[in-house]
Amino acid sequence: MVVKLLLIIIAFGGGLTVGSAAAAFITILQIVPRLVQITKTNKQVKVYQFTITLSFVLFVIIYFSNFHMSLYKIIIILISLLYGIFIGLLSSALAEVLNVIPVLSKKLKIKDNLRYVIWALMGGKVTGSLYFWLFNK
Repeated sequence: MVVKLLLIIIAFGGGLTVGSAAAAFITILQIVPRLVQITKTNKQVKVYQFTITLSFVLFVIIYFSNFHMSLYKIIIILISLLYGIFIGLLSSALAEVLNVIPVLSKKLKIKDNLRYVIWALMGGKVTGSLYFWLFNK
């Protein structure tokens, strides 16, 4: 029972971490303000924000459920096109703000200890990946 409770707490903490990182990433890249600026759609800011939030929630629900869909090829092509547009916008935004880590390290005053943060992130990613691939059959 204690082990299950510990796993729940760890999973919840991991979910909070990933969710916060995703939200921070989108915020730091200023995706919504940049889209509004480029498309000149100032009145649709709430639509952008609602769409991003709803997308996160729906994809989490789909990921953790046994959801299967049979779609026509044309619909799959359209979804793939929209996904490609999103990835293109995200990578363009990332290219614009490539100096995120130096700015963040100065703001948080962790410039001298940044290597430990990066090593911790890498170690967690490697450990999680190894666990998934070795023990989830």
